[in-house]
Amino acid sequence: MYVLMPELLVARSSEDDYPSDIAHLPTVIDPIIQFTNMADVDKRVVEKMKDLGTLYVVDKSRIEALAPDVILTQDLCRVCSVDLMTVERIARDMHPRPAVLNLSPACMEDMLDNVTEVGNAIGLSAQAAACKRSLEARIARIRSAVEQCAAKQPRLRVLCLDWINPYIVGGHWMPQIVDWAGCVSLLSPLVTDAQGRLRGEGAKRVSSEDIVAAKPDIVIIAACGLDLDTLRREIDNISDNSEWLAVQAAAPRVVICDGHHYFNRPGPRLVDTLEFVAGITHKIPALIPPDLPFQEL
Repeated sequence: MYVLMPELLVARSSEDDYPSDIAHLPTVIDPIIQFTNMADVDKRVVEKMKDLGTLYVVDKSRIEALAPDVILTQDLCRVCSVDLMTVERIARDMHPRPAVLNLSPACMEDMLDNVTEVGNAIGLSAQAAACKRSLEARIARIRSAVEQCAAKQPRLRVLCLDWINPYIVGGHWMPQIVDWAGCVSLLSPLVTDAQGRLRGEGAKRVSSEDIVAAKPDIVIIAACGLDLDTLRREIDNISDNSEWLAVQAAAPRVVICDGHHYFNRPGPRLVDTLEFVAGITHKIPALIPPDLPFQEL
């Protein structure tokens, strides 16, 4: 949405903090849980989902006062945002009733389709088509570049983690990104959906023993909702943990990244993520977006 015409935005969720230009917009969705540490958040998420069925509070009155023509939402992850049924119920009570556009991509092609869908919904179809062509050209460039690497050596075995206390493997678009980067996704294999598209399944918990047994060449940690500095602190908190030490010993390379702004949100910046994964795994610095924060441990 921001890529197409940012001035059309009238509100955001508290998680929508990129780019900083939108910080002045009012928030209409706020989380019940504030981040403390990974283990504590995981425990409270389980408790709140069991007790309340949601992790968010929606400001219905503010949405009604803003009177949007279109509401963009998602139904992919109930931990990530409010559920679709709640949004649709709010929209039904509004007059005039806004359109609700559910953006729930499970793979890169879905994300590209979402660009078209948003453009159509807000009357910017031509701009959306141009944006999509630009993203597709970048994807083609990366896939062509890694084909040469894949032809010269066995495909690298890559494990992408969304969380490290407990360990959670990234799903949905992440296995596909690893595949398009010329590598093999570990513990989160590709599956074919009803449209014949390759994607991963949902994120899932694994043990440190699973990770060690998978024999990764590289572990990429992009914790859901955390920037690089927060992730560094979380790693410091488990630096003496025997399971973490085993994971580090099992992987020749461990890279930590800003998952919050690049890996976890299924929008156009997933192409930046693809460029990063291709560049970091094949050691081609020129492919890595200069603004994407990361550190190799």
